[in-house]
Amino acid sequence: MTSSLPALPFEIWGCIGSYLTNADIKSFRLACSQFNNAVYLRLDHVFLSANPLNIVVFRSIASHEKFRHRVTEIIWDEARLPTGPRRTTDLGEGHELLSDEDEPDNAREWAKGYGIYAREKIIERHQDKEKDGCPKWFKDACEENFRYIISRKSRDVDRPDYVAQREQVLARPALIECWQHYQHLLRQQKDVLAGTSDQEAFFIPGPATAYEWNEHPELRERYRGFRTVMRVLANANEPNSISELVMTSNLVPTGINCMIFAKPCEEYDNFATALRTPGLRRLDISLLIGCCHKEDIEDCWPSLLNGRLRRALGEARELEEFRLHTTLINDPYDDDDGDGLPSQIPLQSIMPVEKWPNLHHFELSGFLVSRYDIVSFLAALPKPIRSIELSMLGFLDEDGGGWYSALEDIRQSIRENVLWEERDVTSRPKLTIGLPLVNDEIGRNIWIEKEVSEFLYGEGENPFAQSCRCNVLFGVGTQKDSFDPNFERPYVNIFDLIKLNICKDHDDPYEF
Repeated sequence: MTSSLPALPFEIWGCIGSYLTNADIKSFRLACSQFNNAVYLRLDHVFLSANPLNIVVFRSIASHEKFRHRVTEIIWDEARLPTGPRRTTDLGEGHELLSDEDEPDNAREWAKGYGIYAREKIIERHQDKEKDGCPKWFKDACEENFRYIISRKSRDVDRPDYVAQREQVLARPALIECWQHYQHLLRQQKDVLAGTSDQEAFFIPGPATAYEWNEHPELRERYRGFRTVMRVLANANEPNSISELVMTSNLVPTGINCMIFAKPCEEYDNFATALRTPGLRRLDISLLIGCCHKEDIEDCWPSLLNGRLRRALGEARELEEFRLHTTLINDPYDDDDGDGLPSQIPLQSIMPVEKWPNLHHFELSGFLVSRYDIVSFLAALPKPIRSIELSMLGFLDEDGGGWYSALEDIRQSIRENVLWEERDVTSRPKLTIGLPLVNDEIGRNIWIEKEVSEFLYGEGENPFAQSCRCNVLFGVGTQKDSFDPNFERPYVNIFDLIKLNICKDHDDPYEF
């Protein structure tokens, strides 16, 4: 029997294709020439990384006359596969995700700086364990990943995504096969980083320029994607039409090293030039401040005080959305966070909001503030502002009032017509506050929006406890996971989560 499907109008094919996944579209395109001409794969974003397969796919799409015109987003993944065990540091602090083999000397030499017990442990992590056929650090990392999966599931009921994840884990190959495949990926990564294939895929480069960056040129290679993108965007001979520039770590404590703002360097010049791009409406920046040790913060502080960051941001005159995430404050509950630092960096000394007349969304995360500066900064935001998100902030106020006192000050300023006095009810900004869950998994936070609005604009109670600067009671806010969009639930105690059929009434640490 002859099929009548090929006789359908292109518009009908397009409507059908809108309901199909990319995998189904690919199959139908191979089976039917008219479908192939009428419906395209949804390739709106492409990836680049230190992996040759990503580079090949990127080049294939870029050279395809139909597909390349549909790409609206380029994602350059700076994450690298470690070649050895992770450094023995607290991962709660800001870090550049280095392994032991990234240190100046080999592990045995580096270990000499530690005591006998720690030195033996460091060297042991580099030794091969013959019966497993892989280094001990690799086996430990695999086991840690498995424990990580179990701990994140905790007492949650078996959601479909958990079931699918469990099936993947149970179907994993033997450890020696994993190690062999990992070695293959490492060799591929090494080859890419030794050459310029990823940079050439993004843009055919001109002659290389040799220069030092803060007397440590090796630091530049850790930001290969950032450096390449900024150089291309700053090239006056190649006009671009980018509307969004996003450099984010998804709330993981890492980011672009803030020392690029410390002294003159080509990266800074390119960054500032890129921000002059006409039509740039969104800018997201994650800044690494302080690296792995708190004493390093003192070295980074001048890079925020010298005005270079502010001058660069001031070049982006058409911004509508701005997000700044830093690693300065990772735990608002830690009273020692910020010890030994200058009393305050006024927010307006970093962010030139007076030069962003079209700004309607603003985010700040992981920074050190005072409640008085918060109120002053909010008052300086331009009239189009509609949404504000403040998360993981540390407060310097001596009275320890934290968010409780800050919200009291904001509400008083609103009611005295000092803050947003010209706004009617419908145009008042929505304020969202984010807090980390105490002693919980990285990426999981409490987000408070409804209760904040009811307090600021209505007759609701202050959602924060007066006795604890950054604490909220059960029943306030929503828990979310930056890495799991399916993880969303009210911030309530475990008994209420059981009643809501979100968690089980028992806890088996070995169940998965």
